[in-house]
Amino acid sequence: MASPKPARLHTPVDRNIHNVVLGDLLFKPWNQSIYPEDLVPKDADRLYVCRWCFRYSCDGDILEEHKYVCKHRTIPPGTKVYDHGGYAVWEVDGQNHQLFAQNLSLFAKLFLGHKTVFFDVATFLYYILTFTDPNDPESYYVLGFFSKEKLSWDANNLACILIFPPYQHKQLGKLLMGVSYKLSGWDSNGGCIGGPEKPLSELGQKSYVRFWAERIARFLLRGKPTDTPVKSDQQKPGSTPKSSRKRPLRETMTVEELGLGTGMLTEDVITALKSMGLFELQATPKKRKSNRRSVDDMPSPAGQTVTICKSDVWEWAKTHHLSLDDPVSEEGFDGLWPPVVVPEEDERSITSEED
Repeated sequence: MASPKPARLHTPVDRNIHNVVLGDLLFKPWNQSIYPEDLVPKDADRLYVCRWCFRYSCDGDILEEHKYVCKHRTIPPGTKVYDHGGYAVWEVDGQNHQLFAQNLSLFAKLFLGHKTVFFDVATFLYYILTFTDPNDPESYYVLGFFSKEKLSWDANNLACILIFPPYQHKQLGKLLMGVSYKLSGWDSNGGCIGGPEKPLSELGQKSYVRFWAERIARFLLRGKPTDTPVKSDQQKPGSTPKSSRKRPLRETMTVEELGLGTGMLTEDVITALKSMGLFELQATPKKRKSNRRSVDDMPSPAGQTVTICKSDVWEWAKTHHLSLDDPVSEEGFDGLWPPVVVPEEDERSITSEED
């Protein structure tokens, strides 16, 4: 069984686990991890992993005995921050649950090619995604997770993200991405505009570009998630909404305004707009005396103005079979996660210090 103190480790070069058994699911790992060699022999045929706490052993009988005494058998560690439709997200502090976080990280490395912390987990928060079967409310499944640094100087709202292979291709990654933005508090006073830690892997880049594009499309077509939902006849990308006649055919806004409306960084907004074919900069009037512009006159990326035709957005949504329903339900946070609010006194004190 796994020990809190890491034993002598293999390097990733000579590790090779052929199969993983997570609970009652058997599947193959994609990469190598650095499990302690005293517990996981080289070229192990099967690694048995507890589906609740991620303890591991190459002896199936040991894991079979463990599952009856696992302290996380009935409830995950940490604090629930989201709950909707059977899916829940739990915040786990790596400092308070070090063994859990270490075992989770070792398991995740089997499917992540980079950016994985194994033992120095105290500075990270882990958000695990679970599903509870309504027919068996006392049993739950961990489907994946994302992690983030407790203190990020780069405004990262996510470090690593993984949906376990048996549960992929079910839009669950988008659910976790959406939760990561919500938890950053971007839509509340004192919140943070941010994004995932970069550089992203090739798969991560592809997933995020699609997520960002869908997020922008929903914002342009129905507003912020906290806004009043549009009527049902407006939620069909396949047809032009009746109310679109009342809307301007084209809408001009800055990249910064799009970022503020979606909680996204300027660079991510531009990346998404380009992928959608919507990055049409507004023409800048030419100066009569000189066509040359100084560095100070050049607009910043955040201040760049883009002109977006909403009919193009609807066409993109139709082509990509976009549902206007956000993968994250605002109701899922009710009573579980308080929004970030900065008291007025604190705002005044901060302003006075800067002045």
